[in-house]
Amino acid sequence: MDISALTQNNIICFLGWCSLINVIIICATTLAIVCFKQPVTGFYARLLNLEPEHITKLFFRFLLHYEIAVLMFNIVPYLALKIIS
Repeated sequence: MDISALTQNNIICFLGWCSLINVIIICATTLAIVCFKQPVTGFYARLLNLEPEHITKLFFRFLLHYEIAVLMFNIVPYLALKIIS
């Protein structure tokens, strides 16, 4: 890829799509955990040999960390570039 193709507009578009895809993943994962809590936690509890309550806490901790990463690396740069453009 030619470096000159990385214009500010292309980067804004890229970050916008990354943000959208990641927000959809977060929503789908949260929905799956909330709607299918018993089967999902049961599967991972057996797989990892942990208590189901601990698995639920791990899921939501993972989602929190993922949301922070998406905010820091996708949404904030996208908004900053939109503001300065």
